Amino acid sequence: MAAFPPLASIAGSHAGIYEAYFLQADPKGTGSVGAYDAAKFMKKSGLNDTVLSKIWDLSDPTGKGYLEKVGFFVGLKYIALAQNGHDLTPAGLIVETPPPNLGPVEPVIPQASTTEQWDIKPAEKMNYDKVFDSLQPVNGLLSGDKVKPVLLNSKLPTELLGKIWDLSDCDKDGYLDRDEFAVAMSLVYRARENNPLPGTLPTTMIPPSKRNKGSQLAGAVPVLPGGLPSSTSAVPPVPTAVKPWVVSAAEKLNYDAMFKRLDTDFDGLVSGAEIRDTFVKTGLNNTVLAHIWSLCDMGGVGKLNSEQFALAMFLVQQKLKGIEPPSQLTPEMIPPSARPTSTADPAAFGVKSFTLSNLQTYIEIDREIPSFLLIFSSTYNNPTTKVCDIKLKDIVILTVIDLIVNGLITIESLFHIVTDFSSLLQICNI
Repeated sequence: MAAFPPLASIAGSHAGIYEAYFLQADPKGTGSVGAYDAAKFMKKSGLNDTVLSKIWDLSDPTGKGYLEKVGFFVGLKYIALAQNGHDLTPAGLIVETPPPNLGPVEPVIPQASTTEQWDIKPAEKMNYDKVFDSLQPVNGLLSGDKVKPVLLNSKLPTELLGKIWDLSDCDKDGYLDRDEFAVAMSLVYRARENNPLPGTLPTTMIPPSKRNKGSQLAGAVPVLPGGLPSSTSAVPPVPTAVKPWVVSAAEKLNYDAMFKRLDTDFDGLVSGAEIRDTFVKTGLNNTVLAHIWSLCDMGGVGKLNSEQFALAMFLVQQKLKGIEPPSQLTPEMIPPSARPTSTADPAAFGVKSFTLSNLQTYIEIDREIPSFLLIFSSTYNNPTTKVCDIKLKDIVILTVIDLIVNGLITIESLFHIVTDFSSLLQICNI
């Protein structure tokens, strides 16, 4: 697929207006606009949903689920073309047209000059972007667990890689966006050429999307060993517990039954066509449903597995209760199988893991739970009851483990509280 034209060619003589609209849509300066925010913003154009849907597809041809600056400019240009009665073709991207109209805006000075001063050249950035996309970012961000193999492949010392991560994570959110990843890769190559790493990131290496925000935040905590600053770590690292999934075991069981009915080709995935009727029956508008889909289709493959489908239905139900879906998934919303896992140096590269005591708890639970369930074996195996499904047993075990690990109940108390299998189901909220 051909690359988009340069920003200057797309915006033409209206670069200030395009820049101003981008700043409106991306007030935090992240360098990208998510599907939900972009859809709401482009609605201001007054174009109908069919045209806006086509414009989105043209602006995000690879299905990433968000628009970087160039993609957003492309969307604005197609809006301008549509508003002025022109065809939506790639050739129109470099045709001079009146500016797009999405409401009042004060033109700003384009940031082309700052982009030209970035040490990372366009050709280098293009190569880094390819690597970034291959790592399957979620909502335009890479966790440390996904970046770690790439950095370790450099064979640089872990302490040095820790400093590279700390320098690259400009906003200190524990993730790398596309520009921050380019900084990390650039620093890796410089270190491999025996160039010393800077103490702080030079202005010319700070991505334009991060400038005027400060590359070091007060209280920021490095997430790799060896990168501890002497004065900026006002807040010490605090181990975080694993967050339970927002989809309960009982809800997952119900959604799994729906998933099996909808997976007509039995490939373990459901496509948009397979679940369209289910989505439409919810009564939610297409914009909300499209946003929920983009949140749950984290790999951008155009299909959902059973966990992603369960999350989608959970978000639908939340919306029906009046709770808006988030602009991006929160940690507790990420399905368990999509969460970072690591066996080597789990605290490195922003990856949080269990403490040794939590690991010991899991070992104890693994020993105790099977024997605990044996107490109720006569009830559990009674063919006249509905609790003999092996999947229900698995759900019970996993739910009890979550309750214990999160400190909501102890193994010892189970023997005092639970008198039969039915009461165990009540404890598990099943």
